[in-house]
Amino acid sequence: LWEKIFERMKSENLVHLEDQGDNVGCWVLPIENEDDKIIVRSNGVTTYVAKDIPYAAWKLGVLNDPFNYAKYTTQSNGRILYETTLEKTQEPKQSFAANKVITVIDNRQTNLQKIVTNLMSKFKPESSYVHLGYEAVTLSSETAKILGNKTDGKSVQMSGRKGLYINADEIIEKLEKRIFLESKERNEDLDNASLNEIAHNVAVGTIRYELIKPDLGKIITFDINTSLKLDGDTCSYIQYSCVRAVRILEKSGSEPNFDVQFDQLNTEYETSLIKQIGLFEVFVNDAAKNHSPKVIAKYCYDLAVAFSSFYEHVKVLKAETPELINARLCLVLSFKLTLEKALDLLGITAPQRM
Repeated sequence: LWEKIFERMKSENLVHLEDQGDNVGCWVLPIENEDDKIIVRSNGVTTYVAKDIPYAAWKLGVLNDPFNYAKYTTQSNGRILYETTLEKTQEPKQSFAANKVITVIDNRQTNLQKIVTNLMSKFKPESSYVHLGYEAVTLSSETAKILGNKTDGKSVQMSGRKGLYINADEIIEKLEKRIFLESKERNEDLDNASLNEIAHNVAVGTIRYELIKPDLGKIITFDINTSLKLDGDTCSYIQYSCVRAVRILEKSGSEPNFDVQFDQLNTEYETSLIKQIGLFEVFVNDAAKNHSPKVIAKYCYDLAVAFSSFYEHVKVLKAETPELINARLCLVLSFKLTLEKALDLLGITAPQRM
C-alpha cells in the first residue's frame, strides 16, 4: 500500500525530494503556513505519519484494494463481520471503500491527522476524511486500585506506548460480577443465565456510555463505583428507567391501543415526556451532522429524566378512567421504544430486568 500511494504522491507533485538544507535527501510534504513535513528520511525509513497515509487512502478507495476478505464472525445484528487476508477465499471480491471516513484517534494525534486530512483532500472532496479526536482516557484512583494498580491516590492515564493500559475485558469482568450480585438480590426468580445476560448488557453499556458522554475536549475519567449508580448521569440510571417502563406494561396485562384521544395527556409531566420523545429525530440528525455521539447520550439521559418525573408523579394503572389508563400506557410504550432505539445507536442494550 505504501509504495503505491507514495508513487502517486510523487507523480502528482504532492511531495518532493529535498536537495538542500537540514532535510537534504528526505522526501517532504509541503504544509501551508508550516514547515515541510518529512515523509521519508534520507536513509529511506518512513516516518510515523507516513504509516497512516496508506491506510487512509485504502479506506477511501484512493488505492486499488489488494486484500481479499474472509468471514470473521456474525454480529449480534445478523450482519457478517469480515477480516482482511492476502489468501484466496471463497467469498466474492468485495469493496469496502467509503465515501466518508471518520478516524477516531485521541487528540495527541491531532497534528499528524491534520496532515493526513489535508493530503486526502487532494484525492477526494474535502470532508471525505475526518479526524474525530478525543481526550485521553484515565482510570480513577479507586478504580485503578480495584484493578490491581498502585496509583498513590492519583488517576491513571492509559498509554499503549508506555505499557500503561487496562484490558477492556478485565473491566467488563469486574463490572459483570458486581452487577450479577446486585441483580440477583432484586430478581430472586431469575436463573443464572438470565442474570449473566443482564450483567453483560449493563457492563458493556456502562463502559460505552462513560466513554461517549463527555465532551471530546475533556479528559475521560472512568470510575466503576460512580458509573453503576442508579441515579445521576449514568447508563444504569437510563437502563433502569426502561426497566420501569417494562414493568408497567407487564402489569397492565394488555397491549396499548393507539386509537386514542391523546389530548387527555395534559399534565406537565406528560407533555414534557411527549416533547422529549418528539425530539428524537432532531438529536439523531444533529449527532450525525456534527459527528457527535455525545448528543445521543445526552438525549438518552434527558429522556430518562423526563420519564422518571412522569413515573414519580403520574398514576398509570390507577388512572381515573380506562381511556386514560390506555392513553398513558401508549405514552409509556412510546418512551420505551424510543429509548431502546436511542440506546441502540450507541451500541447499548436496554434490558428488560435489572
